[in-house]
Amino acid sequence: MTYDVVVLIEREMSEGDADRVAALHARNEEPVAYHLLVSSHPTEGLAGPMALLGSSFADVAGLSASTASARTTTATALADPQFDLVSVIERSSRRLRAASDDQVSVSITHGEVLLALKTMVRTTDADEVVVVAWPETAAAFVCNDWARRAKTQLKVPHLRILEHDA
Repeated sequence: MTYDVVVLIEREMSEGDADRVAALHARNEEPVAYHLLVSSHPTEGLAGPMALLGSSFADVAGLSASTASARTTTATALADPQFDLVSVIERSSRRLRAASDDQVSVSITHGEVLLALKTMVRTTDADEVVVVAWPETAAAFVCNDWARRAKTQLKVPHLRILEHDA
């Protein structure tokens, strides 16, 4: 039997992100299968973890769209799926595989992320969902009790919110 984990990311996972996700499951006795879900447009209102709050990065962070876009593309050397989807997929899956020695598959959503997340949870019979998000997004998830509501709606036993490693 496999422990299936859907990991929703809004930008390339750093080594620290991958290490923290893998550490969550290091003591699992059964093999873990990670299913990365990447949004092709993470800064738009219908994609990425921020869409799960019904808003864009600018809405969550209280920034203008131009400021949010600049932060998304310049705050880090990690790839942004809106501009370099191939790098996000290749590097994130490689880092998660290296950190965990477990199977990693990748899916891309070009549309509504909540629908894609629900579909992936259902088709993989996921035991857990991990959302790796910007600190501002993660804080907003906690403030509005999104995790509890999402866990119920997704019908998944475990849901965790992690901040992207800076």
